[in-house]
Amino acid sequence: MAIDYNIPHNVKIIQDVLLVRHTLAFEVDHPVLAWQWMNQSRSVPERGEWVRPEVTEAWKRCLEDYHLPLGNYAHWEPNKITRHTANTDKQVSNIEDLIKQLSHNFTVFLQEAGVMMVLTTADGRLLTVTGEKHLPSTFMTQLFRQGASWQESVLGNNGIGTALKLKQPVAFQGMEHFLSVLHPFTTVGYPLLDDTGNLLAIIGLVSNQQDCMNALFAFLHLICVLVHTNLPLAQNKIAQERVLEKIQFKSAKKTPTLESGISPALELLIQKAVKLQAYKIPILITGESGVGKDHFVNLLKQAGPRKDAPFIAINCASIPRDLIESELFGYESGSFTGARSNGKPGKFMLADKGILFLDEIGDMSFDLQSTLLRVLETSEFTPVGGSSPVRVDVQVVAATNVNLMEAVETGRFRRDLYYRLNGAQIHLPSLREMPDKKALIHHILQRELDMIAVAEPFEICPEVISLIEQHPWPGNIRQLINVIRATLYTASGVLITTQDLPLDFMAEFKLIAENCSTIDGVPAFMTTPSDNDMPMMSLSNWELQGIKIALKESDGNISLAAKTLGITRSTLYKKIEHFRLDKTGTGLVLPVY
Repeated sequence: MAIDYNIPHNVKIIQDVLLVRHTLAFEVDHPVLAWQWMNQSRSVPERGEWVRPEVTEAWKRCLEDYHLPLGNYAHWEPNKITRHTANTDKQVSNIEDLIKQLSHNFTVFLQEAGVMMVLTTADGRLLTVTGEKHLPSTFMTQLFRQGASWQESVLGNNGIGTALKLKQPVAFQGMEHFLSVLHPFTTVGYPLLDDTGNLLAIIGLVSNQQDCMNALFAFLHLICVLVHTNLPLAQNKIAQERVLEKIQFKSAKKTPTLESGISPALELLIQKAVKLQAYKIPILITGESGVGKDHFVNLLKQAGPRKDAPFIAINCASIPRDLIESELFGYESGSFTGARSNGKPGKFMLADKGILFLDEIGDMSFDLQSTLLRVLETSEFTPVGGSSPVRVDVQVVAATNVNLMEAVETGRFRRDLYYRLNGAQIHLPSLREMPDKKALIHHILQRELDMIAVAEPFEICPEVISLIEQHPWPGNIRQLINVIRATLYTASGVLITTQDLPLDFMAEFKLIAENCSTIDGVPAFMTTPSDNDMPMMSLSNWELQGIKIALKESDGNISLAAKTLGITRSTLYKKIEHFRLDKTGTGLVLPVY
């Protein structure tokens, strides 16, 4: 059956759609600069070449008419977005029924393309959702509940809400949206009008792909033609399939859903680790303290072939020398005084068929290194008091913040154990080295805000945002999370100011600034145009400054200082000796570079 899907171009709705499609040839990199400028100046940029005119006009409405807050962590009033009953009349109900008739083939099509289609009432309340329902955003999850409001006065400019406002097709992508949580998405909206020009409903598309605008409009074009004309195509599934074949959507990449906020770079490292697991190659994870090595190991387990098997973690620096063998290999009943009557399985036995995570491998005692090497070479061990060897199938993953090659050269780590563990090495960069540092900071801050159940949402002043973005975070992600939580849970009010930031954070910031070179009296790391905002200090000096501050804040309490730094007491003692400090954080003779 031949289908003529080329509707004549003199049909008004087709002309409208094509007109909007042509406007999308506008330069898309400039909205990034324009939004950042607006966020700092709290006014819409006048430079017309930065954004499309319809974006400028929409931003003006958001600032001047709706008085919406601006910033990366702005929280809209919950009662504006919360669900209400969506009232529908007969015409809108007919449209909804037609959309449902199309849902069989089109839903599969949309899911493959990673696109969600929504139908709202004339006042912007959500009626129907079909397609991809797992876009990576907790905020989006709220918006896809029936009755949620998509109005421009609530969410800022977006394809659905602005189409409702202007009664014409419109689309926005990325940082053309006023609301920062919509920046990862493309939104397209089309108003459905009756014969007298009254607004009946809005059909919209939402995608987290930034390069599918033409395909979105092609699909929206098809849907709107069907709704306006009620063509037989709406009831003919074979015809629908033929039309869908003509629309050049790129299939969305379907990756395992591990946790929101995983960057593409981290996803590649996880995929690499999964491949290594398939061949049981030992994995050595390196990186500074606080970069999330234990978190990374959990992610690679979730994504790998042993995701349903045991996961046993060992802190190698904390195992007492006289309990090494019993902890690792277990013991038989009656093996020694105080032993359990029925014996106890060791870590290797508990990890059989699963993953054994050796954390802080660089701080392992030399006695334990020898014992561990024998098991890694043979995959066999004999429990304390036992007579027969036990064979296990264990994927070994080790992690360290120590330069193991340097430890080998100085005689602190066995060379043969190093090469046994280092089947493949994965390095996790520090927070200040990450190209998407600010985006990650934004994600973590928004996640922590979402986890707090408060009657009135927090607002964060620009000075606090600036300090958090500019700080080099020598303690990495662990330090960032601790500072954010301490700030939010001890805040004096709903407006977070610099007075709410932890004292040790501000002291560290001041100390770092004093040790950095300056440009016109301003610390260099606060003026550099680099996205990373990194001070010109060596890694050793970052570590030194963090240890000095932790010791001073804890009044020489080694246990408390080690907990603050996220390291063991033994590791901290080694650092104190290395930097020639006393327990109060003073006594440094010479700087170490």
